[in-house]
Amino acid sequence: MTSALANASPQVLLPTRPLGRTGLRLPVLGFGTAPIGLSGYQDPQFDQQQSERESLRALDAAIDHGITFFDTAPAYANKVPTDGWSTDRASERMLGQMLGSHRRLRDRLFIATKNMFDRMDADGIRKSLDYSLKLLKTDYVDLFQIHGIFAKPFRADNWHDFITDEVLETFLELRQKGKVRYIGVTGYREGALSALIETGVFQAVMPQFNYFYRGAEWELVKLAQQHGVAVIPMRPLTGGLMQSMMNELLPGHQPPLNPFKVAMKYILQFDCVSSIPVGMRTVREVEENVRLIEELEREIGLAR
Repeated sequence: MTSALANASPQVLLPTRPLGRTGLRLPVLGFGTAPIGLSGYQDPQFDQQQSERESLRALDAAIDHGITFFDTAPAYANKVPTDGWSTDRASERMLGQMLGSHRRLRDRLFIATKNMFDRMDADGIRKSLDYSLKLLKTDYVDLFQIHGIFAKPFRADNWHDFITDEVLETFLELRQKGKVRYIGVTGYREGALSALIETGVFQAVMPQFNYFYRGAEWELVKLAQQHGVAVIPMRPLTGGLMQSMMNELLPGHQPPLNPFKVAMKYILQFDCVSSIPVGMRTVREVEENVRLIEELEREIGLAR
C-alpha cells in the first residue's frame, strides 16, 4: 500500500500536546508497535508474511491520519528460539520499512525506541541503539528509552542499583553524539520512576498507567508536571482488561459505552500526558482509534 502522504508533509489532523518542556508537540494519539511485533508470539500456526503485510498497511494508514508518533522496542518481536526474549526485532524492522518509504517525512515523524533491556552495560546499550538505527533506516531516534525495569526491589531508594551512572552517562553520550534527541525511561514502579524524574536527566517517562492501574495518579503525574517531564502511558487502553471486564459483565451484549473511549478519556485528563501510544495492528484499528479521538475532541475539547 502506498500512502497518500509519501511525497507530502503530514497534515495536522489530530489534536496535539506538548512533549514536556522540549518545545515539541505530539498528536495525542500515537502508534504503539508492540502488537505488530508480538502478534505471533510463540504461535506455531502464525502466518508472519500475512501479518506483516497487514501491519505495514496499518503503519501507512497511521501516517495518512496524521499520526506522527511511533513507539517501538527491540523486544517487540515474533520468533522465540529459546525461553528468552526474541531477537528478531520484527517491530523495528517493519517500522523501518515504513520509514524507508517515507524518507522525506523523517523530520516530521517522532520515533521512539528502547534499549534491549537485558543489556544494561555501556557497550550493550550502544550496540542495541546502533542495531535499532540500522533496522529503522534512520541515523537518529527522537526518544531513546531505558526499557522497563521489572525487578521488584526497584524503588525510590535503590533505583541506582539498576540504572547506574554508567547507564546514565551512556545515554547522555548518545544524545551528545546526535544519535538520540531525548532520553526516557519506562518501568513498573511509580516510586522509582518519580525519583528518576527528579534527576533532571529524562525528558519523558513511561509508567504503566490506565483506568485500572492508577498508581501514577498519586504522585508521578504531579512531579512530571512540576519538572516539565512528559508522561507517555504504557498500556493506556488497559491492555485488554477493559474489554475482558465488559465481556464478563455483559456476555454476548454490546456495552452501552465504548470501553476504549472511556480509557482514552481517563488518561487524557492529565495535562502532563503528551500522547497515548495505542497498540494497533490493522487499518481498521487505526481508523477506529482516530474516530474515538475525534469524538473526544468534540466532547471534552482537545487543543490542536
